[in-house]
Amino acid sequence: MKTCDVLVALCLVSSFVFLPFANAQKWYNSTAAPATQWKISLMTPISTNEEGSTVRIILSDTTSDVRVSFGFYSTDGLAFLLSIFLTHYNGYNDLIIGQPQVIWSANRHHPVSRDAALQFTKEGELLLHDGNGTLVWSATTKGRSVARVRLQGSGNLVLIDQDGTTAWQSFHHPTDSLVFGQSLCRGMNLTANVSLLDWTPAGKFYLSTLWNGLQFYFDSVPYTQVFQPTGTSNATSMCYEFVNGSLGFANKVFTLPLARSMQFIRLESDGHLRLYEMKEAAFHMVLDVLMSDAMFCNYPRACGVYGVCSNGQCSCLSLNYFWPLDLRHPNYGCMPLTDISCNHMEAHQFLALDHIAYYSDVAFQTLSRSATEEACKQSCLRNCHCKVALFQNIGYDSSSDVGRCLLLSDEQEIMLMESSNNQTSAFVKIQGRLLSDRKRRTKIIVGCVVGCLALSFFISSILICKAPKKVEEEEFFVGLTGIPKRFSFKELKTATRNFSVRLGGGGFGSVFQGSIGKETVAVKRLEGVDQGKEEFLAEVETIGRIHHINLVRLVGFCAENSHRLLVYEYMCNGSLDEWIFRRSPIFTLSWNTRRRIIMDIAKGLSYLHEECKQRIAHLDIKPQNILLDVKFNAKLSDFGLSKMISRDESKVMTRLRGTRGYLAPEWLGSKITEKADIYSFGIVIMEIICSRENLDETQPEESIHLISLLQEKARSGLLFDLVDCSSNDMQTHRDEVLEMIKLAMWCLQIDTNSRPLMSTVAKVLEGAMSLENMPDHNFVPNFASTEADVLLSSSSFLPSTSHLSGPR
Repeated sequence: MKTCDVLVALCLVSSFVFLPFANAQKWYNSTAAPATQWKISLMTPISTNEEGSTVRIILSDTTSDVRVSFGFYSTDGLAFLLSIFLTHYNGYNDLIIGQPQVIWSANRHHPVSRDAALQFTKEGELLLHDGNGTLVWSATTKGRSVARVRLQGSGNLVLIDQDGTTAWQSFHHPTDSLVFGQSLCRGMNLTANVSLLDWTPAGKFYLSTLWNGLQFYFDSVPYTQVFQPTGTSNATSMCYEFVNGSLGFANKVFTLPLARSMQFIRLESDGHLRLYEMKEAAFHMVLDVLMSDAMFCNYPRACGVYGVCSNGQCSCLSLNYFWPLDLRHPNYGCMPLTDISCNHMEAHQFLALDHIAYYSDVAFQTLSRSATEEACKQSCLRNCHCKVALFQNIGYDSSSDVGRCLLLSDEQEIMLMESSNNQTSAFVKIQGRLLSDRKRRTKIIVGCVVGCLALSFFISSILICKAPKKVEEEEFFVGLTGIPKRFSFKELKTATRNFSVRLGGGGFGSVFQGSIGKETVAVKRLEGVDQGKEEFLAEVETIGRIHHINLVRLVGFCAENSHRLLVYEYMCNGSLDEWIFRRSPIFTLSWNTRRRIIMDIAKGLSYLHEECKQRIAHLDIKPQNILLDVKFNAKLSDFGLSKMISRDESKVMTRLRGTRGYLAPEWLGSKITEKADIYSFGIVIMEIICSRENLDETQPEESIHLISLLQEKARSGLLFDLVDCSSNDMQTHRDEVLEMIKLAMWCLQIDTNSRPLMSTVAKVLEGAMSLENMPDHNFVPNFASTEADVLLSSSSFLPSTSHLSGPR
């Protein structure tokens, strides 16, 4: 072959090799000339890591690690926002980008359809038409001889005329955000969206500039003013500029953290002004601008509807009549336990609160000053739609009964704040109990008496039959020492608001949110007492005596008649399975968080196995029984299947118990040690790293069983193929992740003697001990076609399971 032919062939080959890389790059201009049109349906969509959302880029520019783009953004492929948005820039690949952060938009009031188009006419006008031809938005540049449109790296969209003068710029028309170099001047507003998912600028919050400061508005009513300049200023040139390190006017500057990357400020749907910065390929909030404990309660929606804000804390008006919408987030507000009924207005009553402040004093100023407190209350009682009567005392002292009366309905925001200096009283309407007439009440009493007499003999006989059993159970609890508080069923029924907020449930019952004093708790209620009695007694005996930072704390229990309940500390981030089995990348745990969770599990098991008076085998280690607190510290829960093993016993006989997919091979022989927990722990490590369940029937047939797949990958040297590919953080920490997989393999040894102690595992994780070499890559029994099926799939030998997701 001639030399020239070889060179031609090499060129052809190299062109095919580099073709995917070339296609992965899409270079966009930062300027465009008139007589150009961009129709959404003809533009190439680019996926984002926000599920279902796409962008279509018109103009783009890059600054270090941030790409600034002008184009169409959609979260569902149906409604599109013409906007300027920021994304992470990795330098080469535009096929998938990070979650866009919109800093300006033209059509928040009217998102357009897929058939819409943006025209840059030859006359220099920028026009957005919807699919039906309706003009949705235009830049006011008619007759200005615009020569080009340009997107600057700062995020400013500029229309430039033939003389090089700026004819229009997006910086002069802010929506809800500011970027470096942008000013908020008198006559401009920042208006919050309704929510993160609703772009409509109908949000009730907006921020405006006055000659003497920045004014916050809610429902067009001013409620607080900040940033008042200290000196005399020119009212016509009042502008608050956002630059690196500060926001403010020349003689009143609010200091901000210096930027290491691009920043922006956004007024959000809760009224807070927040500063965001690009960190680790995504924008993160770095500061709640203007926020302080003293100011928290000044935000109208600080504690939501029917919530009261006091000293920066949120609570319900009264737990006898209201209950938090979400105990994990007290600021979400409260709901009435009984709705107001317009059919029974005679039963309406008031809950009285003194020294209450309403977010807007302006609302009172137009009202008559001649109202009395009683007249104010009666006005509300006569109007079923009135939910709160506010009486503002304007007398010289608190004993005066003359003032202004403001009535609030569902159409208004019922938001209150405690203020010792305020003379306003709130009368919150509640639904009282109806008074029955005498005849009906008499019939009920007679019926109850007759019924009680008829049932008395039957009930007495049952109690006599059950008495020995009850005495036996009482003796059991009396014999236990060091157990936590014993509650009555009535106390826990009250604490959980009649078991109204259910967190989860499963084989032996349900878990409910509750409140005991100032502590939020999780109450597990066993259902089917005959089936769950053994598990209940085991849990009280086991966890009631032990205490460790990585074990969920048992606050108390109830054993009253047929009622069996366990009261745990509340874990606000729920169970581990909710975080590692989610498919959305928004909720991806960082590698450090995953590693810390694994460490916490190891420490908890090490305490059970080696530091208690008797060895304790948990026997149901799975993500559902690993709970996470507010800082994602992990704690073991659900000890219903646990078994105590004396120090002089090598193994203990027990019936098959646990959960399908987490059982150690030795369960086939029913002779169990705490080493069964170590095998389950190895499975959980793999699930944390792979973000999938060990037995996942949604996977292809050859990948259903994760541990079998691990065995195959270990033998072929392709362990990293198992790692969750959606976690860029784990990809970055490749070596550490591989070491963790090897640790899991050590725990998954079929021979129990080959598995490490949990204290050894903890030392390896702490770096105090090195990992042993393990030539044996057999993690699944080689008799998989027979007895191993019992552990994996056979319905005839399924274990006695406890799927209860533990306390929260």
